[in-house]
Amino acid sequence: MASLTPVGVKSPHTIYRKSVKPASANMLKPGANNAKLGGIVTAGKWQGMHMYSLSLEERATCPTSCEQWDNCYGNNMPFAHRFDHTDKNLLTLLDQQLSTLARKHKATGFVVRLHVLGDFFSADYVDWWSTRLDKYPELQVFGYTHQDPKSPAGGIIAINNAHRADRWVVRFSDEPMEILSSHVVDKARVPVKGLQVICPEQTGGAVSCAACGLCWAALNRQILFIEH
Repeated sequence: MASLTPVGVKSPHTIYRKSVKPASANMLKPGANNAKLGGIVTAGKWQGMHMYSLSLEERATCPTSCEQWDNCYGNNMPFAHRFDHTDKNLLTLLDQQLSTLARKHKATGFVVRLHVLGDFFSADYVDWWSTRLDKYPELQVFGYTHQDPKSPAGGIIAINNAHRADRWVVRFSDEPMEILSSHVVDKARVPVKGLQVICPEQTGGAVSCAACGLCWAALNRQILFIEH
């Protein structure tokens, strides 16, 4: 059952507290388990790679400046497993799974979607993922963040976007920049202009993220997501 928060209080947690799980050996879930993501990339520069995803607890890992704080789409995902970012074993177990996937997909590489729920919760955590790119050349990363590009965490994300775009693409959500950004828009009014494009998976133009590839390939386009 969802936990209740008094009106006007910004709860720093998911409303589905029982869905927060301790770190485990299986935190990176196959994209094939999520119809929106898809299992194998069939478009764009990472074609042929298997997709995986990680979810952390929304709000608990997100900056309070997030424009989608109250209407986070995690509110509609009661059965999703969110892994506890405060678990002391989180990074150790994640690294073990990345090592296993690197061996499994040595010939083709693999993609990790960060984060279906949650966000980069610290600069050290972003840096940890940066060092995984060095440790595992088979790894590619894509996702979205509400971190400010000028914050310590956002700054590292921006550096990776600039210098490692072949393997790292993390879009800044609801930022005014035209490149490498994404925005949530009202479904009743979708103002598409210039280099903006509505997520093809939402409009029926692609069956999944893996079949589209726009988010990690069209770096000069601003992706619009229709509000859930």
